[in-house]
Amino acid sequence: MIAAAITTIGMPSQPASGSEGIPMVVIAAAIMTVVILLFGGIAFVVVSQMDSSPGTGANNRNLPQMTAAAMIPIRVIDPLGGEDEDDLDDLIASWEVAEEELKAGDVADISGAAVEDKDFDLNVSATFLAERQRLAFEPRPGEGGIRPAGLNVPKELFGDGVIKQKQKLAQMNSSGYRQPMDFADLAEKRLSGDLLEMPMATESFYLDVGGSAQDKVFSSFSFQSGVADIVPGHPKFDVLKRIADNFAGQKYDLNNAGDRKQMRRRLLRMFQPRAKPILKELADAYFLRFRRPLRVTSLTRSMDYQILLNSNNANSFKVRGEGSLPPHTSGCAFDLARKHMPVDEQNFVMAKLAEMERDGKLDALIEYGANACFHVFIYHDGNPPRALNLGQMEYETFPFLAGIRLNTSH
Repeated sequence: MIAAAITTIGMPSQPASGSEGIPMVVIAAAIMTVVILLFGGIAFVVVSQMDSSPGTGANNRNLPQMTAAAMIPIRVIDPLGGEDEDDLDDLIASWEVAEEELKAGDVADISGAAVEDKDFDLNVSATFLAERQRLAFEPRPGEGGIRPAGLNVPKELFGDGVIKQKQKLAQMNSSGYRQPMDFADLAEKRLSGDLLEMPMATESFYLDVGGSAQDKVFSSFSFQSGVADIVPGHPKFDVLKRIADNFAGQKYDLNNAGDRKQMRRRLLRMFQPRAKPILKELADAYFLRFRRPLRVTSLTRSMDYQILLNSNNANSFKVRGEGSLPPHTSGCAFDLARKHMPVDEQNFVMAKLAEMERDGKLDALIEYGANACFHVFIYHDGNPPRALNLGQMEYETFPFLAGIRLNTSH
């Protein structure tokens, strides 16, 4: 029996279908190849049909479209656990998306306004801007940084300011405020006087804004239609042409990339007219004490510029849709850099901000994140909010607040 088993094991196996039959593995491989080719052909046809769909065909080549969803980044939660949605610092950091630092050598002089014009103070040279930058960053004694020893934060700069700002933003939304979606909207607000252009530098402050401004063709943005180049025939072309032809006495060429960048920078140097004397009061007090200018790192932004900045910051404010109103698109907010200041200078600025907040002129917050700054918010109607409770209605008005509860223990 054992011998028979050995004989059986030693015999070569026979194919089930005979020595000349086709193995099943080969047949299966052939079938799979046909299936793959079939599905590949179907996919090619589908993609071809998509490429010829409305918005990308020959009739739309002058107005290239991009969906809003494609350009809006998704907020990413830190996989290492570094982000806390209930933490005030992380909430404020979601607002404070830093631009690239402005290089004075890349900034054009402004000299178009006549002496008698109300815009004469806009005439500032890049050389003067560079001198103010140098003075602001000049080394001096004392510890600086985000949390220097001896930092004395007044209670006014704690988290209740977040709630106050949300209340005022909710009022603006409910009263029909039309936020600037793109640079053409900023231009329209400048022409109408809704927003006021600020000089890029004065004795007591300078504007470090527009460092991330691009030189590409201007484009429109809306959550319904997405993005489209603003070219002749576009509904927003005329407003850009008007301001390019006479930007406070200066002329720009919309076909020139360098001019487009300088226009963007000027449009980012604007905010609510009520904010100008407030910034001046604060900056003048600081300059009188320390003989240095304040560094302003953000004024008004268009929604598409806010989204552009967010695309490089996974922890930044997530623009979800039309209900979103980032503070800097309201024209009521500005930021003051502080890490370069010694602690005595930071304490002085905070004491002045607290005094102005008690006077009902503004709300201020201190931010400790990577973009550490003083976030200042003024009231569009000159009236501080009456109450500090943020009800469910406001959370629904601003979807990005859903689930957030403020911790003011800093």
